[in-house]
Amino acid sequence: MPESTGGGPIAPPPGRPSAERVRGIFSLIAPRYDLFNRLSSLGSDRMWRRATVRAARLNRTSRVLDICAGTGDLSMALARQGRPAEVVGTDFVPEMLEVAEEKARKYRGSTRIVFSVADAQELPFPAASFDVVTVAFGVRNLPDREANFAEVRRVLKAGGRYVILEFSRPPFAPWRWLYHFYLRFVIPAIGGLLTGDRASFRYLNDSIRSFPNQGQLAAELREAGFTAISWEDRTGGIVAIHTAVK
Repeated sequence: MPESTGGGPIAPPPGRPSAERVRGIFSLIAPRYDLFNRLSSLGSDRMWRRATVRAARLNRTSRVLDICAGTGDLSMALARQGRPAEVVGTDFVPEMLEVAEEKARKYRGSTRIVFSVADAQELPFPAASFDVVTVAFGVRNLPDREANFAEVRRVLKAGGRYVILEFSRPPFAPWRWLYHFYLRFVIPAIGGLLTGDRASFRYLNDSIRSFPNQGQLAAELREAGFTAISWEDRTGGIVAIHTAVK
């Protein structure tokens, strides 16, 4: 909960996630979230997810947990491209998972796909349950990344991989400046047009700009006990795919 004084709750600072803020934003934008992703990324989101599936190194016996699964785009890419035995997708916003479940109903492949409501900071699964854990654009919205990293290590089997697709920081200064201009002005405009809620997309802009850069996120994963940590920049560092091993 946000901190409170006698005058009532205090909103968290710009860009800082809280459970209430994140749930409120994504429950509202769920019906048009996929369209927003396509438009705002100029279609690059599909390419980023394909690269994330490759980084997961799945096989036909893999059991995958996709946390912060949202509308299920990465979960479905894991099933279609990686073809593991099972993909379990979780999110704590039911409205997002309703969209994901509709996609899963249309799937005709061999992978078992299950969606359920769960908090990525307190996962309802036994220890050593999964070969791979993935997350796309969700770690940035967790109030307690340390708790998430601990939970992911707990549910991963020994040698299992944590694969994180997240917005990052372009290392080339002119490209970074252009990217931040786009985040500040274009993203809220597109989001406001699609949903009528420009303020929520200003939060998304702030959350991206305040998120750790590639090296800082790698250091957090190392501190949490992961090994063999690496990352791959995509689209000039607009996003990065981190991989870490238990």
